[in-house]
Amino acid sequence: MPDGAADEAWHALAVLRSRHPDAHWLPPQKLHLTLVFLGQTESRDTDRIAAATAAVAARHTAYPVATGDGGGRVNTVRGGVAWLRLADGGRETAQLALDLDADIGNRTYDAAHSPHPHLTLARGVDQLTLDDIRATGRALTLRWTVDRVVLFRSYTEPHGSIYEELSTHLLAKPG
Repeated sequence: MPDGAADEAWHALAVLRSRHPDAHWLPPQKLHLTLVFLGQTESRDTDRIAAATAAVAARHTAYPVATGDGGGRVNTVRGGVAWLRLADGGRETAQLALDLDADIGNRTYDAAHSPHPHLTLARGVDQLTLDDIRATGRALTLRWTVDRVVLFRSYTEPHGSIYEELSTHLLAKPG
């Protein structure tokens, strides 16, 4: 997410964070739309993946998005995850994910597994937190323009994931 939009999201979520302080809320700099999760990847493949990302970004135009309903799932072992679905821009985000997946050759998506664009808000959520996010999701409409694709390397640490930006690729300007 662009910095300004991420900061707005953080402020808009303040009430939920105060009601559910035990959830692991993503800070503004970690808010993002995941297009393709690559999992364990060889470092020698980074240049190829970055080149494919650049090619896909060049074929897509920047577009507006807006969040909609809240959603998520609760996992009794690791805790759950909560998100906001995309009410606007979901089709464009899904197509971007499909094209990126195809060009990278990751095969994350197929006829049985399609992208489900969303903005992850928190991890380690319980059912009460998830219910609250679902109940208030529509009132938390967040808007921004998707204008880039960023390739991140993530590291899992005991206190959460660390994201290292490897490359950024701007989408084409509209019109």
